[in-house]
Order: sequence, then structure tokens, then C-alpha cells
Amino acid sequence: MSGAENNQRRVFKTPIIVPLSVVMVIAIYAGYVFFYATSEETGFFAYLKMISFEVFLLCEVGMVALILYNKRQLDRFLVDFPAIENRIDLAALKPIVRTNMYSSLFMIFFLALGSLTAIMSILNHGIIRGVLVAASSIATAMLINWYNPSEQKLKHIECTNDTLEVELNNILQCWMHKPFPNF
Repeated sequence: MSGAENNQRRVFKTPIIVPLSVVMVIAIYAGYVFFYATSEETGFFAYLKMISFEVFLLCEVGMVALILYNKRQLDRFLVDFPAIENRIDLAALKPIVRTNMYSSLFMIFFLALGSLTAIMSILNHGIIRGVLVAASSIATAMLINWYNPSEQKLKHIECTNDTLEVELNNILQCWMHKPFPNF
């Protein structure tokens, strides 16, 4: 079986960030409703309400920076290595995959904090900031859609060396599934 045939057969599990993100956002909204109904107007929650718009903007900037950095890395790798031909190509891929795995952890944090502060901004800071929150959230979602094709191209990169295909497939399977080392 050639590397091209294996390339067509690569099947990836749903990235762990997808179900985790959905659960996290639902938990954040439920937690917000609970704390809003039961908390006093003092303490950390009250302080976070005051600065929620600024924190939301910082989270959006963090997500955009990670997306742009990862996209630049992926595109540069695809230009330099259009196919995996030897161990040097594979070695060049490993840090990119590792960086993307760890970036996904930061993205989860930014998404969680951004979701919490987005709802706080919409409810507590008026219509103008609410519209800015909605617009920047949509812009970030569009940026993620722009990034996804590069990630998919790299996940289905051709391997011309049959002996490296298994190792390449293992590296690609780890993508966003094993950000923590095995203990």
C-alpha cells in the first residue's frame, strides 16, 4: 500500500476541543445565571462584571493571535514540505503539531473566559458594547473557518516514504488529542 493510498484513508477522531468547548460554554452560562442570581454585588464576580468588556477583548485578541500564528506556521511548512519524503521532513512537522496542540489549550481558556465575559458585557454594558461583542465574535468565527482548510491540508499531507507513513499517521492522530504527555 503506497503512502498516497494511506493518505486517503486517514481518518481523524473529533478533536477533543469540540465537545469540551460545547460543554464548557453551557457550564459557563449556567454558572453565570446561578452566580448572578445568588451573588452579592461585592467580590471577584462584581469586579469581573466591571471589566468584562476589556477581558472579552483581550480573549478575542489572544484567539486571533494564536490563529494567525498557527496559520503562518502551517502555510510555511506546506510550502517548504509539500510531501513527507524523509525523517527530516517528519522532524520539521513535530514542533508544529506540538505547538498546535498546546495552542488548543490556550484557545479553550480564551473561549471559556471570552464566553463568560461576552455574556457579562452584553447584559451589563449596554447595546453598543453588546453589538461590538457580537461583531467581534462573528469575526473570530470567520477567522477560524479561514484557518481550518490549512489544518486539514496538513492533516492529509502526502507521505511518499511508506516506512514513515505509520509514524506520520501517529503524529497526526495526536493532533489536539494528547496535549498532555503520558505520565
